[in-house]
Amino acid sequence: MNAVTDNEERKKLDLADLRANPEKYFGEESISFEDLEAVITAENAAFKADLSTEKGRKAIISFSRQCSTLKTAIDGAGKEKVASIKAQATAIDSRRKTMRDFLDAMRDERRLPLDNWEAQEKSRVESHRAIIEGMIQNGCVAFNESSADIQKRIDAVRSVDVTASAMQEFADQASSKKITTLESLDRHLKQALHTEEQQRKLAVLEAEKKAEAAKAEADRKEREAEEEAKLEAEREKTREAEERAEKERIEADKARAAAKAVAEAEAKRKAEDDAKRKADADRAANIEHRKKFNNAALKAIMEAAGIGEDRAKKIVQAIASGAIPHVSIKY
Repeated sequence: MNAVTDNEERKKLDLADLRANPEKYFGEESISFEDLEAVITAENAAFKADLSTEKGRKAIISFSRQCSTLKTAIDGAGKEKVASIKAQATAIDSRRKTMRDFLDAMRDERRLPLDNWEAQEKSRVESHRAIIEGMIQNGCVAFNESSADIQKRIDAVRSVDVTASAMQEFADQASSKKITTLESLDRHLKQALHTEEQQRKLAVLEAEKKAEAAKAEADRKEREAEEEAKLEAEREKTREAEERAEKERIEADKARAAAKAVAEAEAKRKAEDDAKRKADADRAANIEHRKKFNNAALKAIMEAAGIGEDRAKKIVQAIASGAIPHVSIKY
């Protein structure tokens, strides 16, 4: 029992010492996280929270604040240690860079003569190779190049100096390439000249064919023009005949129309005369008919009323003209 109590007391003392000296967490005999976790967990288990009193609640606040205080202390101690380590690392890196820059510069200075020689040698070799490559490229003739273009290639290759003084160790290679290139260009030149001669002859033949075709076309157009002139003359005659026929037809139509108009006017006049005569006859007949009935009425009125003929006529005239209401003569 006493051993357990002493062990718990040792842990409490260790935690109190850590709170006072938080840098020990990072020391040579640093406290492990597992040890810290065990001590804090044991404190949590031993603490009895009392929420019933203000003192108990304040105790909870104080107990929880211990974690924040310890965290801040340990984290601050670690930050200071890291800053110290970073300062040492920065100083070491600075010395390393100074050393590297110095030794790199010394290496480059010692190698400079060789670098210059190698650069000059590379330029010299590349220049000779470029001359040889230029001759090779001049030997590459396109299928449609003219003899003039090929001659320019030949002149360019011939102008290349392939002596030992100019080409040094590349003289043999350059001389061999110059010979083979000129031989190839000569063959291309002969072929181009032959092709151009054939093309010239073909052009002459083509021009002759075109001239013949143009003459044939001109002759054809002339014949067509003559035929067209004949056809146009015939069409003109046809148009004139058609115009005369149309004019005659129009004149005949006008004459028929005029004759028809005269006949219609005569028929209309005759119909009007007939109608007038019939109307006159009808009026005369009606007058005679009415006169007969009026005389009968006149005679009847004279006999019935015992009046004279003049007074009876006035009565009949009044009745016939509708001057007397509800009285009429039935004809």
